[in-house]
Amino acid sequence: MRRPLLALLAALGLALAQPHEARAQGQVYEPAPPPGSAYVRLMNTLPAEVAVRPDFLPPQRLGVALPHQRVTAYTVVENVAGRTLRLELTEGSRRGSGTLTVAPGSFVTVLVHRGPGGNPAMTALVEDTDFNRARARIAFYNALPDCPAAGLALLPGGQAVFSDVPALQNRARSVNPVQAQVRAVCGERVSPEFGLHGLEAGGMYSIWLVPGPGAAPLAFLLRDSTAPFRR
Repeated sequence: MRRPLLALLAALGLALAQPHEARAQGQVYEPAPPPGSAYVRLMNTLPAEVAVRPDFLPPQRLGVALPHQRVTAYTVVENVAGRTLRLELTEGSRRGSGTLTVAPGSFVTVLVHRGPGGNPAMTALVEDTDFNRARARIAFYNALPDCPAAGLALLPGGQAVFSDVPALQNRARSVNPVQAQVRAVCGERVSPEFGLHGLEAGGMYSIWLVPGPGAAPLAFLLRDSTAPFRR
């Protein structure tokens, strides 16, 4: 088993011996946002539907029945410089709110998660979207508020693709677009295994580790997308 596994590791490009590999000069999402604007997306990590009322985008309902219902496309928000963006969050009878500031030209993911007292809360993450476009970019999100160090492991051997990702944070890397089976881990808690399938050179993908309906967390892969910009 060792030789095929090492070949898979090499194909995925998991060795970090080349930290200065060539990177794309531009971001993968084109055209760029209009001057003074940024891209923002929303992600529901909770086990139930959440209604989100941003003051910078139309109201959103983020479901949970299917993985893609949890996350919006990156959407242009104009005139963000020096501006405080606000969101109101509703999950059943629970309510929360939050604010964020974003830099012009940035890509930002807003995680909606369980906060103090059980009410919905939010955490904003700024993305680094520069990467080697001859490969695929995958980002791993630890959306478990009670998990101090999460990771993603190759199967069957358990070699780490990502490790020690803090709660409500993310890590990203470039990989060759091959297929593999993986699972997310947080200490003794592990997600069901799932496949890294359909990766394409130049594509950007997110792996989300979220609370599950029981003791085990859930993890899944989605391709990133952007909403067409219209004034």
